Amino acid sequence: MKVTVVRSGGVAGMVLTVEVDAAELDADAAAQLRGLVDACEFGDGPPSVIADGFGYEVAVERDDGTVERSRFGQGGAPPGAGALASWVIDGPHGHRSAGR
Repeated sequence: MKVTVVRSGGVAGMVLTVEVDAAELDADAAAQLRGLVDACEFGDGPPSVIADGFGYEVAVERDDGTVERSRFGQGGAPPGAGALASWVIDGPHGHRSAGR
């Protein structure tokens, strides 16, 4: 399973992409990731209403090749999606790239 989070917007308009592959994680981190994915409701949340706020896209590619996505604005995450995005972005496990 691979989880990709794209965070865009903010004051600087930067785009941050972080990808985590469960196959590259130790057993504890992989279990945490799977638990967060299992708790996530996928779908589009309300758009960001915060000036200069962030927009997020969370994509989960399952081992069978299916992909689930969730898009939302800052403060408007569907249940579980905000926690998953935070774990991926803030954790030490992901491959990061940034740009405009």
